[in-house]
Amino acid sequence: MSDSPQENVLIVEDDAIVRTILERWLTSENYRVICCDSAAMCLDRLAQLLPSVICLDLTLPDGDGLTLLAQVRRIHPKTPVIVLTADASAQTAVRALQAGAFDYLTKPMERVRLLTSLRNAILTHQLTRQVSRRSVNGGDFAVPGLLGESAAMRAVREQIHQVSASRVDVLIEGETGTGKEVVAKAIHALGATRGAPFVAVNCAALTDTLLESELFGHERNAFTGAHRQHTGRFEQADGGTLFLDEVAELSLSAQAKLLRVLQERRFYRVGGEQEIGTEFRLIAATNRSLPRLVQEGRFREDLLFRIAVFEISLPPLRARLDDILLLANAFLAGQPPLPSGARLTLPATALPALRLRPWLGNVRELQNVLKRAIVLAGPTGVLSVQRQPSAPLLPVANAERPPQTLAELEKAAILAALAFYENDLLAASRALGIGRSTLYRKLAAYGIPLPRGT
Repeated sequence: MSDSPQENVLIVEDDAIVRTILERWLTSENYRVICCDSAAMCLDRLAQLLPSVICLDLTLPDGDGLTLLAQVRRIHPKTPVIVLTADASAQTAVRALQAGAFDYLTKPMERVRLLTSLRNAILTHQLTRQVSRRSVNGGDFAVPGLLGESAAMRAVREQIHQVSASRVDVLIEGETGTGKEVVAKAIHALGATRGAPFVAVNCAALTDTLLESELFGHERNAFTGAHRQHTGRFEQADGGTLFLDEVAELSLSAQAKLLRVLQERRFYRVGGEQEIGTEFRLIAATNRSLPRLVQEGRFREDLLFRIAVFEISLPPLRARLDDILLLANAFLAGQPPLPSGARLTLPATALPALRLRPWLGNVRELQNVLKRAIVLAGPTGVLSVQRQPSAPLLPVANAERPPQTLAELEKAAILAALAFYENDLLAASRALGIGRSTLYRKLAAYGIPLPRGT
């Protein structure tokens, strides 16, 4: 019997016989089963309910299953999807898993294999919900998608809950990969605007001309190639949230135009004569120091004051190393099992190696390291991260503090290599690109004691 008899399972299958068999199997396990025979019916049902798991056939009469999978992931990104198909090719399996499927089953399916995959999917879904709703007795707040037990992350979650209750503009600061868009979406989802649009713009990806059209929109024939009217992001975000990522990349000209809209909440489309009103909450994000850019004359001070009504600073991963295991396990819990049926796990020996990395890419880099380990995992599902990928051994450069001397950098590199290779002098010397005798001399020069047993 299922451990969660009240869990809803949505079956999307156009074959009536297969659909009946699946419904019978799952009903006998006390799952509540909802059936669809087309992509259109699936999307209609998803607008009304939040299933615990979706079993999705890739061949539907009114659409491609992989396209529907992408739509499902946009509507309910946390809901696991088990793909069902008669195509047993590895290429189709890879495409399905890359598109976000939890698991991939080929027809004819075995009852035990389906139920095992379903139970694993529901356990993963329950874990995700427990983590996102987690509330610690010490006054911690739960924020969907933002994990971490460190004091810095608890403070961030508290700030998110504080500011989500208002509609003030927010500035999120943090290095690349720290989760700035996750924070922006959480503020939107927890606030009064949660039912309204969340519109994101990457300022670094657009030129001045494209950015103006993207934000303001344009009228038909406003410029060469403008064959129809285009609704801009300001209009699209009306009543909701506008998220400007990498706001520091805006030119001074674009900054002036943005400032005016923020002050007046009115604008014209490019080539337009009718003034348009809009009300949205602005959340801006940057991985650069805006006060420093103001000093350099590259960012408007009045715009900084306007967007930084409330500021949230995200810590880099290297400043919260105790969160690595929680983040890694949460990521692995969301991955499909291996073909052998084994779930992916991290051995205890992996944590020291993970803690030694400088994590220049922060949480995003951690996910990439785990993805690479998954590719190389054996049938047991136990991951190895001891030697992959080779991490930079030098401390992370930080423009906010004075540079270290070459001697300090060399000493830090030696200590990092010794720790990473568990005092194996031969392995450490090879990683550093020096001979073992040279390593001995440098240990003596920097006062680093020889490891025991050498």
